[in-house]
Amino acid sequence: MTKSQRYTIKSIGVHTLAILALIPVLFPIYWLIVSALQDPQSIISIPPRLFPKGFSLYFVRKVFGEFGIGRFLFNSVFLSVTSTFLTLVVACLAAFSYIAYKFRFRETFSKLVLFVYMFPQILIIIPIYLLMTRMHLINTFTGLMLCYIAFELPICIWTMQSYFETIPRDLVDAAEIDGLSRIRTLWHVFLPVALPGLAASGIMTFIGIWNNFLLANTLLIDETKKTLPVVIADFASRDNMMQGDVLAASLVVCIPSFFFALFAQKYLVGGLTSGAVKA
Repeated sequence: MTKSQRYTIKSIGVHTLAILALIPVLFPIYWLIVSALQDPQSIISIPPRLFPKGFSLYFVRKVFGEFGIGRFLFNSVFLSVTSTFLTLVVACLAAFSYIAYKFRFRETFSKLVLFVYMFPQILIIIPIYLLMTRMHLINTFTGLMLCYIAFELPICIWTMQSYFETIPRDLVDAAEIDGLSRIRTLWHVFLPVALPGLAASGIMTFIGIWNNFLLANTLLIDETKKTLPVVIADFASRDNMMQGDVLAASLVVCIPSFFFALFAQKYLVGGLTSGAVKA
């Protein structure tokens, strides 16, 4: 057997294993899309069809028209975008302070930030609820955004700090010689260079906030203020909901984060790999 033949067989084997490994991951996504785009008669057919003959927007129109899911979609978009933006602002300032200033316990601060991220939300949800109650922030977007920011900040600071460390210290010194203040150095020097890392942090933060269920379900009481993950869980518990209704609502939840990650994929990969190695 020649070297070329061995390489071909090895390549076929690797690709076959990759396809087999992807099937369990991709099939639920395929089934979600197919089921959400069927009509009521097709979705309850026995046995279920793996490849349906036709598609229908019946359930999609139903969740928007009858159940008003557009309002909850707006809530999720508003909370996710606003919280992500504020998280990135605070994270960039915190990460830049670690690079630009020399202060005691710098290394301790860096490790403590990541240590805080290890605490699961379910472990401290009761103290959070009591704190928000004392601050009169229960059932408010402000209280929920503060919690989102608090939980997403550690990993965002850590990512931006790792990326900022790859930028030469000479840039800060050169900016000081040119008369730039520290905040202008961050804006004019660091952020343009660290754009891939900023995009990677933004993607992870947005997806984490978008899919968050526990905080929104605990802190929001008013039905009109609920987010999509909470509403879908409520859909699934109703007796009058059909399978297609829940699947169509789930599809609506997946679409924004999917396209957001798809279009920013190159920044995500580039930002994480660039920030993984110090210059």
